[in-house]
Amino acid sequence: MGELLWKLPLFDNLYLSMQGQNIMLVDVYLRDLESSLLEEYHRRERTPFPDVLFVSALSQMWIFATYELLRTWRQFIRDLKRAGAAQMEEQEIAGEDSMRRQIAEAYWRGHVEQLRDDPKFVEQLETSHAEVEPLFRRIEALRMNLAKHEVPKRKGELAMAPGYGRIDESDGSIYWFVDLGDNYLDMISRRAIADQLRRIVIGHPLPVESDAEESDESGSVDS
Repeated sequence: MGELLWKLPLFDNLYLSMQGQNIMLVDVYLRDLESSLLEEYHRRERTPFPDVLFVSALSQMWIFATYELLRTWRQFIRDLKRAGAAQMEEQEIAGEDSMRRQIAEAYWRGHVEQLRDDPKFVEQLETSHAEVEPLFRRIEALRMNLAKHEVPKRKGELAMAPGYGRIDESDGSIYWFVDLGDNYLDMISRRAIADQLRRIVIGHPLPVESDAEESDESGSVDS
């Protein structure tokens, strides 16, 4: 379970945490598919099109989901800062007064109070936001190519070959050339994004299969 739980601030919110776990669960599933894709690619010595189409499709959906969760988290931080700077006012919860809505409101109010009362929490928000930001910007640019077929920050400028993925021969994941405009490209693989994300939000990437096998053979696993 620890391999799924995000350690970023605000992820004590049940609903953010559930989304973070979903991202990590699908990542594990995709890694198995990527490894199988690479084996099939080597076995056939040519691209296995049905397999690569499926892995490519799921990889794009994973990118979209990851982007949306990080975007929501960043927006929560901005909104909390604004709320923390304003006078605390008791507000009625609009709409249906359901238990789920009360829980969401409780998380929000708790974080606002923590931001106002705990300087270390404010510092933690700032540090985590700064650490995530470079990765978020790369995912954001990729998402613009994939979802909108546009060059980032250039509304209406069509991206080169949007959504066209290739097999990374080192791990079987899909990688893309992201059109940044002015003849600049960023090469991004799904696995590289997932590994960097895990380092930031969980503390370490998943071990590669060879490392896991060595740990099993030695009879010990690092904690």
